[in-house]
Amino acid sequence: MRWTLAQRAQLFGLAEGGALTPEQFGQATAQARIHPEAREWQQTFDRLLAFGGALLLGAALVFFFAYNWDVLHRFAKFGLAATALLACALVALWSKPREVAFRAALFGACIATGALLALIGQAYQTGADVWELFAAWAALMLPFALLSRSSACWALWLVVVNAAMLRALPQSAVWGYIDSLFHLRSLLALAGLNLLVLLLFEGFGRVLLGEPRRWMPRLAAVGIVAPLCVAAIAGWFEAGFRPGLAVFAVVAIVGAIVYGALRQDIAILALLSYATIAVLTAGLAELLDGRSFLALNGLGLFVIFTSGAAGWWLMRLHRAGRGEEGVA
Repeated sequence: MRWTLAQRAQLFGLAEGGALTPEQFGQATAQARIHPEAREWQQTFDRLLAFGGALLLGAALVFFFAYNWDVLHRFAKFGLAATALLACALVALWSKPREVAFRAALFGACIATGALLALIGQAYQTGADVWELFAAWAALMLPFALLSRSSACWALWLVVVNAAMLRALPQSAVWGYIDSLFHLRSLLALAGLNLLVLLLFEGFGRVLLGEPRRWMPRLAAVGIVAPLCVAAIAGWFEAGFRPGLAVFAVVAIVGAIVYGALRQDIAILALLSYATIAVLTAGLAELLDGRSFLALNGLGLFVIFTSGAAGWWLMRLHRAGRGEEGVA
């Protein structure tokens, strides 16, 4: 028998608060293991080394092409990329499903797929926009992510999907990805895309990941809150971004209710809390004319006070054993 992460957090919270005597704490830890065993450390290092190796090999393939682009023949380039993809597929077929090698091989296949698509675009100059390349990459790696049920594969998929959206939304070919940050509709569309991903993993996380992990909902939450925070801050200074303030307020309130009372996720609550502090600080800067000495000191005190209050509240939730269920 072993303590779950939620039970472990609650146990430490009771001990720190003085509700448990040292003897009671010792009895509780004697009934079930509270420290990870050597086998658990080995499993963790196996995952880190396997996925780190797959990532480094994929990066090495991309940089090898970039450095030797003029030297290698077109067929040699395609042969190397296809060989890397085939090797990853063979390792996955050879490994047992859901094991570390199986998931790491499919992660490498995701990277090799992107390298192969980029190679096709560069070699044949298809004329496709960059966002189409990213969209095709996301579509082709989707079966690998579904098979692997790996947080790493899904995280890469989410990054590629967001890159495709960022590149498709800009109104200017000069600014590229950054141009999306200067349009309210682009920011709202990006937040809406990540909201769909959040709902998908909140509803079907066990099916997509095989375990109740929280990495993907939290990454999707960052994709929601970050663009809305930018829109809300700009809303204090630009009339065209004023609707972003209202959308951010609604999302912050709903998110606090859902993840404070229903789902109880400390990481997402912290994200919402400090994003709200950033938005309110920008509003006070506009109201108080942040260029004056007194205004700057007032803003500094506001940030310190609100950040401290948010940290105290989040720590209380953590010590109560809330928000730690399903940590990856």
